[in-house]
Amino acid sequence: MKTLSKQAIQQDIEELQKKLEEINPNPYKYISRKDFTSLLMKETRSVNNVQDLGIAIMTILANLNDGHTYLNPSYEVFGTNSFMFKFRFLNDGYYLIKSSETLSDYLGSKLVGINNHTINDIETSFSTLIAKENETSLRYYLPSKLMEPVILESLNIKKDKSIKLQLEKDERQLSIDIEPEDCKNKMVSIFEKIPNIVNTLTVQDAYWFEEMANLNAFYFQFNECFGKEDLTINEVVEALERSNLSNLIIDLRNNTGGDSNVLNPLKRFLKKYKKKYKVIVLTGADTYSSAIINLLELSNLPNTISVGEVPHGNPTHYGEVESFILPNSQLKIFTSSKIFKFKGYKLGETFKPTYIVLTRIQDLIHGKDTQMEYLSKIVCLGESVSIASCS
Repeated sequence: MKTLSKQAIQQDIEELQKKLEEINPNPYKYISRKDFTSLLMKETRSVNNVQDLGIAIMTILANLNDGHTYLNPSYEVFGTNSFMFKFRFLNDGYYLIKSSETLSDYLGSKLVGINNHTINDIETSFSTLIAKENETSLRYYLPSKLMEPVILESLNIKKDKSIKLQLEKDERQLSIDIEPEDCKNKMVSIFEKIPNIVNTLTVQDAYWFEEMANLNAFYFQFNECFGKEDLTINEVVEALERSNLSNLIIDLRNNTGGDSNVLNPLKRFLKKYKKKYKVIVLTGADTYSSAIINLLELSNLPNTISVGEVPHGNPTHYGEVESFILPNSQLKIFTSSKIFKFKGYKLGETFKPTYIVLTRIQDLIHGKDTQMEYLSKIVCLGESVSIASCS
């Protein structure tokens, strides 16, 4: 572990503050400059190595409430070993959706606690390390932080090499001892264990489509705001036009951003033929950054509704990330360089889908898509909203 002198640490935190003020459009939106400077001094007072400085910087940056401003998760801070499990917050708690082979039999289990710390206690402890852009931020980012032994140790949740996971599965309480593994080890996804999983739950490519005759719908899963050479958005539009289907389902649930302009051909087409299609946009907790821009532009079209989870990104948000490196620790910091404003949304305000539908674990483990099941009722039974009926 690389040690640092007091002078080196002082130079780094001064550089951190200087660069944030140069690049970030408003670093002191949620904390005053005076309080930020005091926090820098307080959190680094007892620091003498790169690892502890990294944790201190995470705590400091969390106060900016900007998900695009963060410490690069390097080996110098977190090491090469992690707890190889990934939980995800669903409708009523955190569920194991990815793990190493060691824990694969427990996929779908609900997290009750770690080392006898309850979930509420864990959320409270981690809240100091996570930028709270909106109401979903803590529950969205917590699972990735739980994987880091260094963070668990810094919060006094972990004291030994192993930890004890308290889980609940099929109404049974389980206690599992687990040790960190090489972070490069492959993890098994719950989706790999589910027989007969529906297509809409699989992320097959940057984007793809299929016709759903039973819903009189053209389904378009748009996972990345990046173009493809083998299938352009113009070609997707042509396929939509040829289909003669009345409902268009645009699935943004897995889209974390990129270039919001990639979808322009489809948006232009829908504006031109705004009375021809009923548009249903699916949203998820992962929907973020440029995908939020697409979501808002689509939602402003007539005959459009949205179904799904509240995204962890906001309409009015910081973005267009730049980076810099601190001179002594060589820690890399990312920060926003621009603010994107959308009419009707203040900074910190979330986009709320027309129908908030949270994923149910029982649907997931049986290969069912909660949002698509709900959408089918809307389309086929005409519940809640008028959409072109099924054939």
